[in-house]
Amino acid sequence: MRSLHPFPGHTGLLPERAARRDPPAARRMLLLALAASVGLAAVTTVQAQERWPSRPITIVSPYNPGGTNDVVARAIADRLQRVLGQPVVVENRAGAAGIVGSAGVMRAAPDGYTLLSANNGALVVQSVVKKPAPYDPVSAFTPIAKVADSPNFIGVTADLPVKSVGELVAYARQRPGQLNYSSSGSGSFGNFLGEYFKQQTGTFIVHIPSRGSAQALNEMLAGRVHLMIDPLVLQQRTGGRVRVLATTNNARVESQPDIPTVQESGGPAMQIVGWFGLVGPAALPREVVERLESALKGLENEPEVRKAFAAAGLTPVMTGSAAFGNLIRQDLERYGEVQQRARIVVE
Repeated sequence: MRSLHPFPGHTGLLPERAARRDPPAARRMLLLALAASVGLAAVTTVQAQERWPSRPITIVSPYNPGGTNDVVARAIADRLQRVLGQPVVVENRAGAAGIVGSAGVMRAAPDGYTLLSANNGALVVQSVVKKPAPYDPVSAFTPIAKVADSPNFIGVTADLPVKSVGELVAYARQRPGQLNYSSSGSGSFGNFLGEYFKQQTGTFIVHIPSRGSAQALNEMLAGRVHLMIDPLVLQQRTGGRVRVLATTNNARVESQPDIPTVQESGGPAMQIVGWFGLVGPAALPREVVERLESALKGLENEPEVRKAFAAAGLTPVMTGSAAFGNLIRQDLERYGEVQQRARIVVE
């Protein structure tokens, strides 16, 4: 007898109706498809992380070439290139006392291919003196490693008739507004130090911002600037055109034991030490952070690096990601207090 069903051997229901009668089967197929796609994405992500780095890395130095930050950036780049086996390029993106380059890295993809050669001037000081703040250094960046401490040094032009901080303070008090100091820019760490020094000593010294530490130093060498608080002044102490009076550290620097502290030189007690390190955008994968942190270990022991750092007034000090993050948080709180007392604001 001939079948009366529209599809021989079928239940008699149309296929689409049958599907509607068996929703669990449809859901199972959908879930299997989703699981397969998620699994593939996860495998792809893991493979991408395992391949990192598979192309050149850019380290942004947020200042003009020739400054202290460049010394550190190029030492880091050279080390990473040798260890990771990929080209590492230093790119100078100057502007707004380090904000332009730092903010650019903040907005970069968190893939480990765009990093920032950071210092507490651009990262922390700018976030407390600039209104509104350009970024939150704690949440906007991923700390990787601190590689150097930067005891700053007070240098004056050799034409200035002072040989100690005490004499400088007395000289400046007698001539309010007649002396000037320079820095790498408005709101820079040098500007912060200069205003803090004025607040601590009760002096009125005019700030002349420059476009980078190297240019500020050149202005002092040319006799157009009287004072500068920066590691770079140390490089010129043997030339006879710059006299280094003191370090802003609360103890003498090991590599420069003959240079007194501000207090030993007749000034107030001061403890402002800079630092340099490597950070990335927020949410940088942990695997990438660990690879970078591991690659930088031993940098502080390389003879050429120690020599270059010492010439720039830096002390090689390696700190890992976790401790570096804690330091940034502590500095943010401490510098915020200094900013309020000294009333340093950059619009």
